[in-house]
Amino acid sequence: MREGFDAPQLQLPPEDVRDLASFLDGQSRVKLAVWVRHEQQGVDGPQYDHHLVLGVDDEDYASGDMRALELGMPLRGLRFSEPQWLDIFPLSEVEQLRSFCALVWEHDPERSTGDDPLDYRLTWEPYEADPSAAARFVDVLRSKPGIRRVEATYERLWKGQTEVRAAVSLYVDAEPTVRHALEIAADAARDTGLIDASNRSASLGRPRDERVRTATLYEVAA
Repeated sequence: MREGFDAPQLQLPPEDVRDLASFLDGQSRVKLAVWVRHEQQGVDGPQYDHHLVLGVDDEDYASGDMRALELGMPLRGLRFSEPQWLDIFPLSEVEQLRSFCALVWEHDPERSTGDDPLDYRLTWEPYEADPSAAARFVDVLRSKPGIRRVEATYERLWKGQTEVRAAVSLYVDAEPTVRHALEIAADAARDTGLIDASNRSASLGRPRDERVRTATLYEVAA
């Protein structure tokens, strides 16, 4: 569970609560939804935002793909205009927020009769780049000292057996002194036609999820 949660200082508009309840009543995976404030330490002191926290069964949280669930859930955008985030945690941990949270929704067997399993999942395949674009990409990065390695994966989001969307994700390894390493690699990928600029993401370092399979697009010789 994330630290720094306390009672919300701003409430969700009633229309948001109504829309969330309508959506959550139609599914079977999320069991509890609460609204809290989150405090984190900024450079000039405490900073605050608000979080919609969803609870799923503990076993589901341990074995399921929560990132896929977050990406796939067709939640309507909130009318709440202040900084906000969505979190998904085990139900047992979300239950501990009841003493100070604003309750948004909870599963009621008599009312919440929806059976949408929200069965979202992610798969990853090594990205197969166009050879000529890959060569241009390598030439560009050779002129950018400090970029050590770039890998790419083709990430696909599924609901059941239906593909919902797909995107290319870059993983960039660079010297600590390199500023804007992500932008350098992403711009090079866009300018060389390696990937579609509207359909990609970039992260520093190697993939954290061991399921992610990548292809190496650039690597400085040892």
